[in-house]
Amino acid sequence: MTKPPQRPKKESRVHPRFELFASVELRHGAEALVLPARNISLGGLYLDADGNDLSRIKAGDIVGIMLFDAIDEGKPALHADARVLRHQGAGVALAWAWTDPDVASKLASLLERLNPT
Repeated sequence: MTKPPQRPKKESRVHPRFELFASVELRHGAEALVLPARNISLGGLYLDADGNDLSRIKAGDIVGIMLFDAIDEGKPALHADARVLRHQGAGVALAWAWTDPDVASKLASLLERLNPT
C-alpha cells in the first residue's frame, strides 16, 4: 500500500527568518556560552550547540542573550531575554521574552539589514 503524496507544510511562523552567522553569548544561571546563531527573527532565534552540552537548558527556561551586530561592530551589543522553546537538531530554538520596546526596535533595525532565508 502506497502513501498518498504529502502536501508541503504551510509556513506557520509569524515573522520571517533571516540567516545570521554570528556568535551569540547565552547566559543560563552562572553559565555563559558563546554559540553560533544560525537564524533570527522578530520572534526568536536558533542557536547551534557547536559541540556544547545544552541538556541543562530546559524548555521553558529563560536565558540571557547578548547579540553583537556583525554588520556594524561599533554598535553596542543587544541584550535581551529569551525563552527556550525546544532542543532541535544540534541546537536550541528560542523565543524572545522581552518587555522593553526599545530592544524590539533595535532588533528590527538589525533585521532590516539582513536578507531573508
